[in-house]
Amino acid sequence: MNITRHQLVPATAMLAAASVLLPVSADIAMPSVFSDHMVIQRDLPIAVWGTAEPGNRITVELITSDDRLPGISENVNLRADARGDWQWKMAPISNTTRTWNLVIREFEGPSGQDKEISSVTIKDILVGEVWLCGGQSNMEWTMNQIGATDAAKSGMDHPRIRLIKAPHVLATEPQDDIEAAWQLCTPGTVGNWSAVGLHFGLDLQEELDVPIGLISSNWGGTRIEPWIERADLAAHPRFAERTAALQQGIDEFNTMDDAERTRRTRELNKGFDRKAADYWARILAKDPGMKGGWMKPDFDDGDWRTMELPGNWEQREDSMKDYDGTVWFRRTVDIPAAWAGRELVLELGRIDDSDQTWFDGTLVGSMTNQHTGVRSYRVPASLVKAGRAVIAVCALDPQGGGGFSGGRMTIGPARTKALGLAGDWSWHAGVATRDSGPQRATAPLNPGMTPQSPGTLHDAMIAPFVPYTMRGAIWYQGESNSGQPDEYRDLMPLLIESWREDFGSHLAFGIVQLAAFRAVSDDPVEGGWANLRDAQLETVRTVPGTGLAITTDVGDANDIHPRNKKAVGERLAGWALHDVYDVSDAIPSSPIHARSRREGAAMILDFDHAYGGLRNAEGGSKVGGFAIAGPDGRFVWADAEVIGDNSVRVWSNEISDPRIVRYGWQNNPVRADLFSGAGLPASPFRTDTP
Repeated sequence: MNITRHQLVPATAMLAAASVLLPVSADIAMPSVFSDHMVIQRDLPIAVWGTAEPGNRITVELITSDDRLPGISENVNLRADARGDWQWKMAPISNTTRTWNLVIREFEGPSGQDKEISSVTIKDILVGEVWLCGGQSNMEWTMNQIGATDAAKSGMDHPRIRLIKAPHVLATEPQDDIEAAWQLCTPGTVGNWSAVGLHFGLDLQEELDVPIGLISSNWGGTRIEPWIERADLAAHPRFAERTAALQQGIDEFNTMDDAERTRRTRELNKGFDRKAADYWARILAKDPGMKGGWMKPDFDDGDWRTMELPGNWEQREDSMKDYDGTVWFRRTVDIPAAWAGRELVLELGRIDDSDQTWFDGTLVGSMTNQHTGVRSYRVPASLVKAGRAVIAVCALDPQGGGGFSGGRMTIGPARTKALGLAGDWSWHAGVATRDSGPQRATAPLNPGMTPQSPGTLHDAMIAPFVPYTMRGAIWYQGESNSGQPDEYRDLMPLLIESWREDFGSHLAFGIVQLAAFRAVSDDPVEGGWANLRDAQLETVRTVPGTGLAITTDVGDANDIHPRNKKAVGERLAGWALHDVYDVSDAIPSSPIHARSRREGAAMILDFDHAYGGLRNAEGGSKVGGFAIAGPDGRFVWADAEVIGDNSVRVWSNEISDPRIVRYGWQNNPVRADLFSGAGLPASPFRTDTP
């Protein structure tokens, strides 16, 4: 099947939010990225686009908010095409100190001086630097999710830093718009901002002293393929066959009648529900909470400890740092007399990963393997009585961080002031397990309408911003592709190429290398996540205009979401400031292995970016994390020491004929302690060819 870039499919495939840009009237329309408080990229031609009545004339004018200063008028002979689309590129602007308004006017008729019939005015516009923040949950995680305190957020009053956040939506054709709006950086807004993106923006603004615009488009748990234009995947020999099969499935869905869709949906949902029920039965059969009636209102939880929710139990309790399994939570509430006999809405936010929730001993809701799903459960009116009631939640997380990860926690009738549930809950560990259970197909009928479908998130969450003028992108993703590192060596460059086709070949691209995660192993070449890190390193070695932020020192063995996002944002900013903005004293990179050579029974390794020289974490010359092998490929832990400013000597008394060295070649490379004098950790690497 031949798939062209931005291929259009029938309108029945448009299951995402309907575009606001379809030319259904004569009124001019602009996508949401053109809205109040937006940031325009400086020093590059400014793409402006929208829709109007076909054939009507469009004028574009940028007006300063100070009437005494001249504006910039683009009164060109621009007309909407036969579909009503129009697009223009304004001349670059360098002045970053003024505030602007953008005025788009539509004129009816064939002549150049016909009457104005509609206009759009976008206010409070700044000119500065614009970056796209993409990836999965580690890019998406907010300041609230990493535990930023109110005191920390109180200092975040930076109105010249602005962000627009794309909601989670799906589509199988490129969308014209998305429901989003620009926000100013204030203590009241930053709690829901990408923590990595915010710290990146803070460092850029501090050094450059210009407005910063952040486009935050990310989705936890997603692979890289959904973020790549489907036609770009189809053009790659490695992915062509599976992409064509996906497109065929999408096309078949678009021709399916409603009755068949309903039947298939019902069958697939039944299948998942059966698997989920079997999963919970298997877990709870061994759980002391189920046997002991921990969900019952008369159960005595007086000897239980308390935990503040929302929160992650690994972070809240030292005794739970290595715990995977079920944890039971209980909260007593006082139901007002006016609520008796009324249906209640129980909101618990997001729970990582699964839950079963009871109200006064009756199961009222459950989700399985939906760590991003917001829990909103209905409590039947027949259960609601005035006075004391007990909410009990069995939260199940088989790996990584577990618990209540954020969102509204309340109970009350709809459209009525609710009781808050955030705060102290009684808790007790249930049964330890790493059984992850079944995965629900988010949209089982249309193979293109899942968060993991190739091209789907590009269509829904990137295309609405194309071709907005921006300087670059930062990318934190790879955990969900860690099992396919060889494919990632092709996919990561393909993503960059795809986005550069969208936003321009100048697009700078900063990549976050995977942090440390999982239990520590004594295998010197465990591999695992090290292979994906190597694919990320290879991308930066081979694709111009890219940079790499190394994060092996800020990971968490028990949590796939390390909380130190400040270091990640700062390291990305160091690269951008040095390589993109020519700030000579910025540190662009951690030490990167450059070359190796044999010297007797040792290997000598040279490094680029050894700013301030090489050392271990304490400042000494003895460094760990190196493994060495001879011709037989058997690796052993090696001795290593820094020599000179940018080299390391590696050897082992067990290996007389050294050939290969690997460094930090583990999921969680705790032995790896080679740093630059600037305090940045060296990237894991291998001297042999993958």
